[in-house]
Amino acid sequence: MYDSRENKRYQELAAKWLSRSISEDEAIEFANWYNRDQDQELEVPEHFAISEESHKKRMFKNIQQQIQPSPSRPILIRYRWAIAAILFISVSIGLLFYPILESQEPAQNFTKNDVSAGTNKAFLTLSDGTKLSLTDQKAGKLVEQAGVRISKGKDAQVIYTQMPGTSNKLEYHTISTPRAGQYQLNLPDGTKVWINAATVIRFPTSFSKSKERRVELIGEAYFEVAKDAIKPFIVKSAGQEIKVFGTHFNISSYPEDQSIYSTLLEGSISVNGYLLKPNQQSINNGKKITIVPANIENVMAWKMGYFRFDDASLEDIMKKIARWYDVEVEFQDTELKTLEFGGIVSRSEKLSKVLRMLELSTSMNFKLEDNKIIIMRKK
Repeated sequence: MYDSRENKRYQELAAKWLSRSISEDEAIEFANWYNRDQDQELEVPEHFAISEESHKKRMFKNIQQQIQPSPSRPILIRYRWAIAAILFISVSIGLLFYPILESQEPAQNFTKNDVSAGTNKAFLTLSDGTKLSLTDQKAGKLVEQAGVRISKGKDAQVIYTQMPGTSNKLEYHTISTPRAGQYQLNLPDGTKVWINAATVIRFPTSFSKSKERRVELIGEAYFEVAKDAIKPFIVKSAGQEIKVFGTHFNISSYPEDQSIYSTLLEGSISVNGYLLKPNQQSINNGKKITIVPANIENVMAWKMGYFRFDDASLEDIMKKIARWYDVEVEFQDTELKTLEFGGIVSRSEKLSKVLRMLELSTSMNFKLEDNKIIIMRKK
């Protein structure tokens, strides 16, 4: 049970949600509390509504006004609306959505084959081919090689520190995250890299003897590059190079995606000669590069611990889910791939909760068998 101070805090957030005055950060805090302990009861004070029945009617009216699914454009219920379930006294989430979903088939029971979310895990491959599981290593020094000390931090990060007497030999290391894995890398120049699932990054152990700081990337990573006016930082991925002297940006370059997405948050970068300003994104489809306004919240959601989509196709959504939960995906009807959704859900949730949220659409059912998600139309 919660203490009075915490209970009062969530009563305040509930009041803000009902009045639609809740901020983005407060809404995420509210959603986190619901996702953590959705079975807990929250006392609804009298000033919320004249009566519990009045309160319920107000809740349903708000939800029904905001959720308007159509056969051609189903949506994923956004977290602001989904969290309303906790405001009911001793009422479960299923009862909350019953008036809206009563014509739908019940969600599949995924409990038996449920899949846990990804975790902090990665592998470090040294220049001599030695492969270390960073997940299994204790915090502290891992190895000292060619004038560089490599350590594992307490918070799922591997740290490279330049030592006196650096070797002239140029050596390369590789960090790879498996599906359902993520990690952080601190390069010897002070650059920080957050690495998403199913990603490989190759880099030199020292930048002291080179005219540039060059790394290679397959997958997705967010960079906070240490400033160096003399040595540009270069990220090479399939078909493109990003050049920068110090900035914050995200690159998504998965082989199974049709394009490379490079998003600038701070500073400036050059993508194959195309200059980006903050809050811009380049889309490289292999034939041309297009510069568009960036949805920073969507791009950075993975680093902040969320899946977040705005009118994303189900195919793209399932690619991200498959990488994070290490599952396969099968569409029984390929037309379902183009359906678009918007919404947000924590990446720490089990797969079953993500699939149940998607099933709130009237268009499809999900089945989980032998680590494979099977997607089919509802009968």
